[in-house]
Amino acid sequence: MSVAAGAAVGPPPGMRVRLSSNESPFGPSPAALEAATSTLSQAHRYPDDASAELRAAIAVDEGVTPERVAVGTGSAALLMDLIPQRCSGHDQPEVVAFERSFVVYRLAARNAGAAYVEVATGGPASGTEPGYTRDVEALLAAVTPRTRVVAIDNPANPTAAHVTGDALIHLARELPGHVTLLIDEAYHHFATGQLGYARVGELALAHEEVVVLTTFSKAHALAGMRVGALLGPPALVAATDGRRPRFNVAAAAQSAAVASLGDQDHLAATIRGTVEGRSRLSGGLHELGVAHSAGLGNFVTVELGRPAGPVVEAFAARGIGVRPLTPYGLEEQVRITVGTPAEVDAVLDAAPEVLATPG
Repeated sequence: MSVAAGAAVGPPPGMRVRLSSNESPFGPSPAALEAATSTLSQAHRYPDDASAELRAAIAVDEGVTPERVAVGTGSAALLMDLIPQRCSGHDQPEVVAFERSFVVYRLAARNAGAAYVEVATGGPASGTEPGYTRDVEALLAAVTPRTRVVAIDNPANPTAAHVTGDALIHLARELPGHVTLLIDEAYHHFATGQLGYARVGELALAHEEVVVLTTFSKAHALAGMRVGALLGPPALVAATDGRRPRFNVAAAAQSAAVASLGDQDHLAATIRGTVEGRSRLSGGLHELGVAHSAGLGNFVTVELGRPAGPVVEAFAARGIGVRPLTPYGLEEQVRITVGTPAEVDAVLDAAPEVLATPG
């Protein structure tokens, strides 16, 4: 899989229903909007370079101390700092991940001059069964003395697969000490308590270097603000934070993220609406006999059995933007973000015609 770093990845223009970028359709907390707006009169001032208030708020929310928290402009920026930092100074470093993982792992490995080693996953969804199962034993088998990072998006984007808490416990126990275990929990709000999923913070993993990534782009609905967080051992967090640009998280973004953490009612409503919408979208696709993986994120990955391009175009002709997955080596699949009830209706209304197998 090749990746053009400068390729545009935003939603197609002109879509009345934007379901291509895993954005939250329910919008940010009103408190977050008010907090961001309140910073504008001080737009001539640089933001707090240490993001001290935000880091403290994340630490409280996650049950850790502030020195275990770094923040950045989305989890992607943190990955671009973390992976090169862990690979620096090592001869022929390697980054190991499941195939079809979040594409930024590959980009960060490339920037680090590291080999990117992909571990095979299960096959695509078929019938009513989801696809892309993940085996941590296969990850362990791929680890060598050159491996610096094992990266897992959990749940995964774009395949919707996940690794259970029990599997993570086993992986952490068996992983050599020279390897950093990176668990990307961007979608954890939509997954907790389901199908054996557990957050790292609940597991007390037996490994010295475990790093967790989270983001405010999904359940907190602040994708346009670009705020992510990294949680880990203080020395590792400090080393990663030392690579970021100064004043990296804008003042409005810092204020909005702090306020969003304080509005648990809005967060709960967003999670509830997303999980309900995911279930309804998946149920509608099952009724149509369309194989897909609903998983535990805020999207479903649909199996087409034919090239995705014409299907993407057919949805677009109806004003619905969905994501082709060619950069992940998935030529016959599309990813559809869970939208509002009306947006889910729009997809299911279009699906019988758009997803019908050509006769």
